[in-house]
Formats: sequence, structure tokens, C-alpha cells
Amino acid sequence: MISLETPRLKLDAVTAANAAVLWRIMQGAHLREFQDIPRFTRDEFERRVAQRPKQFHARAIGRFEWLVSLADSRRPIGWVSLRIGEQMRGAAEAGYSLLAPYRGQGYATEAVGAMVDAAFRESDLSRVDACCVPENATSRRVLERLGFREGKMQKSGAVVRGRAVDIVVYEFKREQWQAQLGSANSILIPASSKPK
Repeated sequence: MISLETPRLKLDAVTAANAAVLWRIMQGAHLREFQDIPRFTRDEFERRVAQRPKQFHARAIGRFEWLVSLADSRRPIGWVSLRIGEQMRGAAEAGYSLLAPYRGQGYATEAVGAMVDAAFRESDLSRVDACCVPENATSRRVLERLGFREGKMQKSGAVVRGRAVDIVVYEFKREQWQAQLGSANSILIPASSKPK
């Protein structure tokens, strides 16, 4: 997998070597308010990460995750992910979360933008979807800033804290990404990718 860089962030592919760092972040407060983050033991999480696909492409089935760190201090502040499921056919689902002290500073927009840019550059994916609960206004603004378009409402589409919740499904198509590449107003932060 590739590492990504933005002006303020470093996104390192999550591997067996740094899975414990991500596991520690996942234990942070307020991360489960709007999403279901599995509660694995550290050993179980590391085993699962080791079983993930190693190469990112549109036909790879599984989760691809990046540890988000501040570029200047290398302090880990969250993660972004793309999941490609067997039924998704040319699409991936984006996920992201930042620790509470780092929210509201544009880091999520920067990290998700870099990931989406890399997803289209490195594969032939036709679409990246993202889901969030309607009450998560902050996450919805991140997606809208990046150019994701609100699609359908899915009743009981996810489980958060043990109960079924509705979700809003957003989508970002390859054609939008291509159009933004030529636009001076592009919100996507250009990411430099480095093979690992």
C-alpha cells in the first residue's frame, strides 16, 4: 500500500507493524458517538490487520486503512479507511475518525480528500461512498466540502452503541474527481503518494 502526505498530515498505511498504534487510538473517548467501532482486543485487532489485502486496487476485497498523524510532530490523531466489499463492484466505502482534540481544524477534510484522491489515482474505482448518521452534522459538512453528494437515506442502515440507526449515504464519482482535477477551486488536497 501507499503512504500519503498533505501539507499538514502524514497518512501511513496500517500494517501489522503499526496496528497497535491504531488500536490505542480506537480506544479514545467520543469515537463511538456516531459510529460502531469494533471492540477487539489488541491481539485480535493485530491478527485481523495482518490478514488484510496488501495491495490496493478496485478488485481487492477488504479494508485499507491509513493512520493519520500530524506531519510536524508525527503525533497520531486518527484514521481514514476504504472498504471494498464483495458486492460493491467498482466502489469503495470511506470511513474516518479523529480524536476529539483534533476535530474542527480541517484535518478530516484534508485526510479524506487525500485518500479519495489516491483511491482514484491508484485504482479504477468508479465511486467512493460514505455513510453517516443524520445527526452527525460535522461529518456531513466534511463530505459536502469535498464534493460528496447526498444520496439516499437508509433506514436502520447501521448499528451504533447496540441500536439500529438510520444513515445518509453520500457518493463521490470518478467523473467528479476528474472534473475537480482541472478546477482551480478543487477542495481535494493533492496528495503525494509514495510506494511502500
